[in-house]
Amino acid sequence: MSKTPYSLLLLSMLALAACAPIAGRGGPDGAPPSAGGGCGMAVESLDERLRKTADALKLTPPQNALWETYQAAVGALLADQRRVQGYRARQDAAQQIAGKVDAVRNRLSALEDIQDAAGKLYAALDEGQRKQADALLAATVPGLDGDGAACAAPASGGQRPSGRTAPGGGMGGPGGGMGGGFGRM
Repeated sequence: MSKTPYSLLLLSMLALAACAPIAGRGGPDGAPPSAGGGCGMAVESLDERLRKTADALKLTPPQNALWETYQAAVGALLADQRRVQGYRARQDAAQQIAGKVDAVRNRLSALEDIQDAAGKLYAALDEGQRKQADALLAATVPGLDGDGAACAAPASGGQRPSGRTAPGGGMGGPGGGMGGGFGRM
């Protein structure tokens, strides 16, 4: 029996559990966070895209192992986007900004893990599967300002180098690709 349905179920359960309300969680002043169904809907949508993509690719057993690695990397990014730290409101402005920088570093690292897993998966696909992947795979990657960011809060703690000294380094520099604002983090 294929492990893909179990992997999808596990990913869904983890993502939904990460979005479940926790007693005492609220906005900076202790009030309930603003309403809106974004989190659950984004997870549901992403889960559906992952399932449809896996079905469309018609993966072989060796490719399925690469797919599971890819799904795990996507799940790690979703978990990072949903990490909530209640102490953020008690931090001063400099600490809050540092936390946002750490969150972006962590998410960049997670996106690079997704890129690595996707590259290995893509290399193992045949020509027909690659056409399907070209049409569907990129849509399974959560963005920094959508697909999961609706219930996301910044996390801190990453120790990834910033890359600002490398040619074209830094997220706002040439080749950085961010183009300005992420929306609220």
